[in-house]
Amino acid sequence: MATESEMIAALARIFASADPNLTVGIGDDGAVIKASLANLVAATDMAVEGVHFNRSWSTLHQIGAKLAAANLADIVAMGAKPKYLLVSAGLSADFDLEKITELAQGIKSEADLLGVSVIGGDISKAGELVISITALGEVQSPIKRDGAQVGDLVILSNLTGVSAAGLSQLHAGISKSPFIDQHKKPVLKYKLGAEFAASPTRVNSMSDVSDGLLVSLADIASAAGTAGTAAIGIEIDSSHFASAPGFSELSECATTMGVDVFEWILTGGEDHAFVATTANPIPGGAIVIGKVLVGAGVKVLGLDQGAPWLQKPGFKHNF
Repeated sequence: MATESEMIAALARIFASADPNLTVGIGDDGAVIKASLANLVAATDMAVEGVHFNRSWSTLHQIGAKLAAANLADIVAMGAKPKYLLVSAGLSADFDLEKITELAQGIKSEADLLGVSVIGGDISKAGELVISITALGEVQSPIKRDGAQVGDLVILSNLTGVSAAGLSQLHAGISKSPFIDQHKKPVLKYKLGAEFAASPTRVNSMSDVSDGLLVSLADIASAAGTAGTAAIGIEIDSSHFASAPGFSELSECATTMGVDVFEWILTGGEDHAFVATTANPIPGGAIVIGKVLVGAGVKVLGLDQGAPWLQKPGFKHNF
């Protein structure tokens, strides 16, 4: 196993940044960033091998990219521009320079999509691979979950359930499919998420869909009440999903696997789509899936309300 100093030197080369606002980068006791007048947004996630990812299924490059995407999506969902990542890792005994390089390049590949710099972190030995990423971004006026208004339309950046389909196929012993590719390394609609936050299409509320669409919608509905505004309910029409790009392929896969496609769409996790409510013009590419009403909770039209999977508390990581 390489020494810590050798690993840090390798990481400093991989994550070298030309950001003029980054005064001090990797290699010192801390990174130094020029102060900004914008508000700072921070989000963090930890992933543990065997719980959040499986190295027998995914490459280290895919794992790094996927974990970076999860954090970047949280920043975009706040209406913010992602700027920096801090990455800490507990490395299992098999890690060498080649493996840490592959993991780092996966993180960098996703960060590069948004011009984000990795500015520091920490490494240590661990029994299993553990990765923690903190994302930092800037925003003038954040978009929170509690802004939904009665009369808003509910919009979605892309069809959910694709990652869940891939995970189901992996558990069934299938090794290759477009759904598995999306599960291993999701392709996020960052640009559309940014459009959700920009005028004239700025939305009233938004959330990243990481633990299932129903969970995210329930969070938006309950947050409106806690913000001191009138309680709201969200009504989703399942028929609206049929026109979404990829629905027919996902539905065909679900039939083959003996699953209700809406179980994947509504309760599957790790798609990192953006769901929002809005009274403004709908950004091109967004899917209208329902509306905000007076009431409470989330109701889905067109489905058997007795389906046991509708009672799921949300997606749980468990490989």
